Amino acid sequence: MSQGHQDRKLAQASLANLFKIFTVSEQPGSTLARIDEEISNNLLGFLQDNIVASEKGIEELERDFSDFCIPEEPIFVSEQVEFLLDKLVAESVHTASPGFVGHMTSVFPYFMLPLSKIMIALNQNVVKTETSKAFTPLERQVVAMLHRLVYASEDAFYIENMHQSSQSLGAFCSGGTVANLTALWLARNNAFRPDGSFTGIREEGLMAALNYFGYKGAAILVSERGHYSLIKAADLLGIGRDQIIPVTTDAHNRVDVIALEKKLVPTGSREGQGHCCRRYCRYH
Repeated sequence: MSQGHQDRKLAQASLANLFKIFTVSEQPGSTLARIDEEISNNLLGFLQDNIVASEKGIEELERDFSDFCIPEEPIFVSEQVEFLLDKLVAESVHTASPGFVGHMTSVFPYFMLPLSKIMIALNQNVVKTETSKAFTPLERQVVAMLHRLVYASEDAFYIENMHQSSQSLGAFCSGGTVANLTALWLARNNAFRPDGSFTGIREEGLMAALNYFGYKGAAILVSERGHYSLIKAADLLGIGRDQIIPVTTDAHNRVDVIALEKKLVPTGSREGQGHCCRRYCRYH
């Protein structure tokens, strides 16, 4: 063993060191502090200098991430940062490049970086006011603004419902997949809401709902350009992937209303006569 290796300082796992992670900031000269300063002062320059975007194939990159056992020994934050810079950041995609227009991700506005630091430091949970306080009414205000942009309800509606804890004008989601799932979840529950002796699909489930209303199935009518997340949503909601019914679109990628109406075949009786399996509960 070399003298340099023998003199190498090793990280130690202890309650004291764990406590420091949450209470003591990085020293000014540390690797992490240097990176933080570089990103703050010149984000595009940092990315330009550190993203190599080599011609390595995915199989070669996978070799750098082939450990499947959680390490037994700790390492210093600076060591992990160096690894991430060399193996992760260097081989990332430069989505902030002015010439990058190939996907849904792109460069952030300059003010997002300092604001993101504030958000991470605050770490609020808007589900409960005990862990968010002002963030909860802020979220409700933004949702109300978006609701008004789409539905343009009267001012009195928003005054009454915007901060009403028993009402919700919308919900923030982590992305399009969760948004589609959430919307279809609500649509399904609304289609099979409580009725007479039926306490609702939330309580009794899909099979009981179909039996009560006399339907053979449920379906989701969607544009033929619909996102693939709708298929996953149909699976999760118990509707079934085969019950995604595509509707043709016109030259401007708009749903063909006439084609849509043809898909909505009415049924004769509640007992499911004729084309009852085409009656379904209609989500669109």
